[in-house]
Amino acid sequence: MQLKFDWLIVLENLRRGLMVTDVQLEAPSGPRIVYANRAWFKMTGYDRSEVTGKTPRILQGPHTDRKLLRRLKEELLNRRVFHGQTWNYRKNGEPFLMNWFCYPIYGERGKPTYYVAEQEDVTEVETLRMREALLRDPGDPTATAFFAVLAEYKASRKK
Repeated sequence: MQLKFDWLIVLENLRRGLMVTDVQLEAPSGPRIVYANRAWFKMTGYDRSEVTGKTPRILQGPHTDRKLLRRLKEELLNRRVFHGQTWNYRKNGEPFLMNWFCYPIYGERGKPTYYVAEQEDVTEVETLRMREALLRDPGDPTATAFFAVLAEYKASRKK
C-alpha cells in the first residue's frame, strides 16, 4: 500500500510557527519570506498577503537583540543550526519573546536553497520564570529588564 502524503496539510497544521525564506542574507534585500504556516500567522498577527516577499525584519523592534541576529547570520553562513531567543514584535507592536531554531535546507548540488525557522512564543513561560527569579532576588537584572519591556508596551498603549 502506497501512502499519499500532503506536506502542505502537515505544515499548515503544525503547532509551532514555521517560516521559510530564500537564502539571500545580505541587506537590504534579503532574506525574503516565501512561506509561513498558520501558527506563525497566529503568533505574529500578520496574514499571508502581508508577508510574502517581505523580510523577517518586519518582526524586529527596539528590544530585538542585534548581537543575536549577527550570530544567526554567522551560523547560517557557516552551515550550522542556529538557536536563539529575543524580543520580536507582533503586527500590532506588542512585544513577545521568541525562541527559534533556524537552519538551511540543501538542494541537489549541496547548496542551501531555503532557510527554515521554527519559531515559538515563549513569553508566557518566561513570565513565570522571571516572576520566580524576582521572588528569589527582587533586584534580578534579567527579570527586571524582561518586565520593563512589557511595561513599556503597556504604557505606550495608554497614550
